[in-house]
Order: sequence, then C-alpha cells, then structure tokens
Amino acid sequence: VCLPTDLGADELIRKVSAIRPTVVLLELPGPVLTPWRGTVSAVLCLFTGGERTGTAWASVLFGDVEPSARLPVSLPASLEDVVKPQYGEVVYREGLLTSYRSPEVKAAYPFGHGLSYTRFQFGEPQLFTEGCEAAVCMKLKIRNSGNRAGREVVQAYAQFDEALKGKNQQRQPRFVLRGYQKTSELNPGDEEHVFLNLTQQDMSVWDGDQHGWLPQKTARLHIGSSSADIRHVIKASNLFSAQERWHWLQW
Repeated sequence: VCLPTDLGADELIRKVSAIRPTVVLLELPGPVLTPWRGTVSAVLCLFTGGERTGTAWASVLFGDVEPSARLPVSLPASLEDVVKPQYGEVVYREGLLTSYRSPEVKAAYPFGHGLSYTRFQFGEPQLFTEGCEAAVCMKLKIRNSGNRAGREVVQAYAQFDEALKGKNQQRQPRFVLRGYQKTSELNPGDEEHVFLNLTQQDMSVWDGDQHGWLPQKTARLHIGSSSADIRHVIKASNLFSAQERWHWLQW
C-alpha cells in the first residue's frame, strides 16, 4: 500500500480545507497518511466497499445511520511510524511491537478508534465467577450520555506484568487486545450491561522458545473505547492453578 495518497490528493485537500469546511471520505485497502487532518472538519473511513458505497456514505453524512465501527488498524502519524519496506530477505525484527503494541509508534488515529454522533459513559467493570465458564468474566454498564441513539464498542486490552518482566520482555507489548463487544443501539439515557468473557488462551502469552501458550497468573485489564482511550483498569489475579500454570497450550 502506498501510504501517501495518490495523484496529489493531499495537496488538494490542504488547499480546499484552507478556504472552506471540508469532510474527507476515505475508501482504503489499508493505512494511509493524513497530513491534512488538522485542517479538515471531519474524516470518515469506509475502507473497501462495494457498488453501494454511495448510499452508505450518504446515510452517514446525512445522519440517517450512526457510524459505529472502529479502526482495525492504526493510521500512522508519519512515515517514521511505519515498518520500512525491504528488498530481498525480509526479517520481521519488530515481532509483536507494531501498531498500538509498539511504544515508539505514534498514531494519527489509533487502533480501535472511532467517533459517533453521541457520547457514552463507562461504568466500573466488575469481575464475577458465578456462571463463568471462561478464564475471566467481566461486566460493566454502558450509558448513552449524548443526544442521539448510537452503539459503543467496548474493548479489553490485557497487560501481563509477569511477561513484561521475564526473559522475553523485549518482545512483549505493553498490552494486547483480548476482547471486545458492541452494544445494541442505545437511545439517549439508555444503559446496557456489556459482558466480556476471556478464554484461557486470551490470558496467555506466546512463548516462541517453547512454541506454546504460557498462561499468566495475573493481568491488568484496560477497558476503553480504543487503544488510546482507556476508561478503567482492573486487576485479575489467581487465574490458573499451579497445574494449569505450567501446562502448555499447543496449537
């Protein structure tokens, strides 16, 4: 993917947005640079749609449909924030430390980001065990605190402190997405409980030396609206028994 937009589009957007309010519509196969983002009124991203994209755009622009999707990638702040292309033999030195998982990469629009026509409040997350068949079960209340109906996507990122201190700490990201759940359409003032059930594999890290998943005893769960918009952090402890702790989960 060519990160700078083609055919002088960046310069066109800059010039138009300098003289009038401008909304940029992006149909993309992947991440691009957005050097004009500070001068435009809004940015909408549809990625690659089909022949009915015109109808989809109109529905969102005129407010008939609320945009409720979230970015499955990060849009980089600059060319310095992307993995550089190579020729010949390519070595994946970055490992897991790409996108939101890298402490060095800056994002114009972070992984999981997405605005809507309303606002949401996140209640305090609560862990529960009754009826829980997963490694970790959690619930929290989401409230539409805005003036329009809409949907929120609750995202759970796991931070494994033990892995960050271990021998493979250089390869481990600060946190990783381990679960997400979209609410139903909530009218202004409506509330809904969102449940997130994280599996044993969700609560594990991959050990390349042993070629298996290593369950973690504790985790800090970052709950938010994107990888850069964390609303609450809750600690989950004693996730596995001693026997389960050292049982490798093979593919």
